[in-house]
Amino acid sequence: MAMSNANSSGGGKIFGLSAAAAIGACAVCCAVPFLVTAGIGGGIAAAVAGCIRPGAELALAGVVGVAIAGVMAYRARTRSAMASATHCDVSDGCGCSAAGKSDIFSTPAPRPGEPIVCTADLSDQITVQGQLDGYRAVFEHLLRTERFDGGVRWVFARQPGLELELRTLAEKEHRCCSFFKYDLRRVGDTITWETRANPDAESVLVEFARLPERLAANPRGNETQSIKESISNVGLKFAADAPVPK
Repeated sequence: MAMSNANSSGGGKIFGLSAAAAIGACAVCCAVPFLVTAGIGGGIAAAVAGCIRPGAELALAGVVGVAIAGVMAYRARTRSAMASATHCDVSDGCGCSAAGKSDIFSTPAPRPGEPIVCTADLSDQITVQGQLDGYRAVFEHLLRTERFDGGVRWVFARQPGLELELRTLAEKEHRCCSFFKYDLRRVGDTITWETRANPDAESVLVEFARLPERLAANPRGNETQSIKESISNVGLKFAADAPVPK
């Protein structure tokens, strides 16, 4: 609808300018003989008047109108082409790129030596279960898990509302596990969740990437302890169990 209205507006503008030009051309053609009769304009006006024949004002108006319509159509096509070609890189901060990628959420890279500690309060069973249920819901749309140098990637099929669900999960995850870097992006008809870690947290990262498998293997309500044990075995500490290293 917006494009249709825009086209109608552009067509109306061209028609209006063409009509105005036609009226102006008619006025000029009609005014020249009058100027000659009144003795205004001298030889130049007389020469122009000699070239004017009955109906010339209509022909001139038509020529001027067609010319203006052509110029306006060319300008409209040029603006449309420029708008289609315009793009910017995600690194510029606008969130778009020619490759069809755009940022949803991104966190700072962990500092060197960042403690590999989860600060989540596992005794808050309602909050913990809510986070795990959120993962269960989004993993229904998980297409695949990919490894790349320094990180792992979950690729999801884009669905209505999924972007918000993933961002909410990532924000909460970063608040308790800041030793990871999280990046969510739209890529075509998918959403990617990338998690990166410093080399000393790589084993924890690999285990985190297995979360879809862990949830699938454990019934709801019994997964918290199982996941805690598996991820503790690869080096993750929990603030509730031990003091956070300085």
